Amino acid sequence: MKFMIIFWTLYMLVFCIPFPIFLYVMIEDISTEPRNSLAISYVYLGFSILIWLYVLFFMINNLLVKTFKEKNAISNIMQNGIPRDAEITNYKLVKYSPKTKTNMIHITFSFRNLKNTLIQQEMMFYDTKPQEKRFDAGNTIKVLLNPSPSKEPHYILSGSQTKFKVNNLLVRVLFIAFLIAYVIGLYGYFYIRESFDFGWRFLTFMHPIIFSGIMFFLTILIVNYIVGKFVKNKKDEYILFAGRNTKATIISVSQTGLTVNDQPQIMFQVSFKDFRGNEHIAVYKKIISLLHLSSVPKNGSIEVLYDENDPKKIMIPKIF
Repeated sequence: MKFMIIFWTLYMLVFCIPFPIFLYVMIEDISTEPRNSLAISYVYLGFSILIWLYVLFFMINNLLVKTFKEKNAISNIMQNGIPRDAEITNYKLVKYSPKTKTNMIHITFSFRNLKNTLIQQEMMFYDTKPQEKRFDAGNTIKVLLNPSPSKEPHYILSGSQTKFKVNNLLVRVLFIAFLIAYVIGLYGYFYIRESFDFGWRFLTFMHPIIFSGIMFFLTILIVNYIVGKFVKNKKDEYILFAGRNTKATIISVSQTGLTVNDQPQIMFQVSFKDFRGNEHIAVYKKIISLLHLSSVPKNGSIEVLYDENDPKKIMIPKIF
C-alpha cells in the first residue's frame, strides 16, 4: 500500500504537472492573436474550472476529510461497537524494532459477524507489548464490530487507540497547499503570458490549464475506480460482515477471460436455499492466483455468504 501511494504521488508530480507544460511548449507557439471565439474560450474556461474543482475536492476529501471521519468512526465503534471474541489462528513476526522494542506482526483470527456467522480476518500492526504474548496463536482477543456494516472500518480491536500522525498529516496539508498554489499559478502565469488583452481566448484543449487538469482527473479515475475495484470489493466486505452463511451446490465454474496481472478471473454459478427456505441461483466472480487455480473446486458443495435482503448477492470466503 505504501509503495502504491508513493508511486501514484510521483506519477502525478511528473505526468500531471511538468509533462502537459512541456508538451504544450514543444507543439504550440505563442500567438498574439486569439485562438478561439469568445464563446468557445469561455466553454474551455468553464470546463477547466470544473475539472480543477473536482480534483481539489477529491484530494481534500480523501487526504483530510476522510481522515477525520475515520477517527470519528473508530471513536463511535469504541462506544457503540458490538463485542465479539476472536480466536487467533496464526501469528507471524514481520519485523522487530529494537529502538521502540515493538514487533510488527501479522495475525489471522476468526470471529462471528453481525449475523453470527464465523468469518476470518487478517491484520498487520505494531504490538507495543510483545513480552505479554497477547497475540500468539490459540489466544483469544476482543473485537468490536461496526453496527453499520456498510461503513468502514467494519471492526476494530478492543482497546484500540486513535491519534493523528503529525508528520503524515503535515505532508498531506502541504501537498494540498502545493496543488492549490499550482492551480492558481497556472491560471495566473498563462493569462499574463498569453492573453494579450483578448482575455481567455488563448485556451485550447491541449493547453496546460486544461490538459494538466485532465491528467489529474484521469489518474484519479484509474486509481479510484479501476485499481480500487480489484484491491477492495466493497460489496464483498459488506456481505462478509453482515451476510448469512449456507452450503451451496456448484452448478458451473469457468474463466471469464479477464485477467489482472496474469491472474484469471473465475466465475462460479451456484444454487442454494436461504434461511427462509427459498432457492436461489447466483453468480460470483473472483480473481484467483495461478498457484491456487488447480485447487479451485469444480463440483460438489461450497460455503457461501449471502445478503439476506438480496440473496442474489453472494461471496465465497474460502475457495481453496
